Amino acid sequence: MNSSKIVCLGDSITWGYPYGPEYSWVALSGAVLGTTLINRGINGETALDLCYRFERHVISIAPDYVCIMVGTNDASIRVPVEDYKKNILKMTALAAENKIRQVLGLPIPSSDRFLENILQEYRKWLKEYSLASGIPLVDFTPVMTDNAGQIRYECYSDEVHPSKKGYRVMADLFAEFYRKVIK
Repeated sequence: MNSSKIVCLGDSITWGYPYGPEYSWVALSGAVLGTTLINRGINGETALDLCYRFERHVISIAPDYVCIMVGTNDASIRVPVEDYKKNILKMTALAAENKIRQVLGLPIPSSDRFLENILQEYRKWLKEYSLASGIPLVDFTPVMTDNAGQIRYECYSDEVHPSKKGYRVMADLFAEFYRKVIK
């Protein structure tokens, strides 16, 4: 078992909506790995909201890592990619200043075309930022879509939130990522 303390910071997709935190990819990954991942997902939050609570929910508990995954609610209220970037950059800078290693999570695909168009912009920038900064990036897209890139509807409870199966496949992917990148 790896003893790294990891905070998973995000929105409802991190929290485990609509089932609850015990069904989240965070809790399920922790169970697979035999370690505790700290779930700091809050329903309805944006990257700006995460910035506001970064001190309280991340820095104050001094984790080894923070996994930041957010964007769906930003897209739903049309947050420009430049503002989204500023908030992610602020959080990664705060983490670095406090000697907390960072992991970025790509927002999962959505079957809502409007959201998906904006999420694609966020994902593109996150991938570029990850490459430029060396911050590891976890991408859940391969388990949430089929080989043709289409949404696997059995992995969703609605247009944006995973089903129980969706959270399970996300957990398995994160556990594999954890073993390769964090361990």
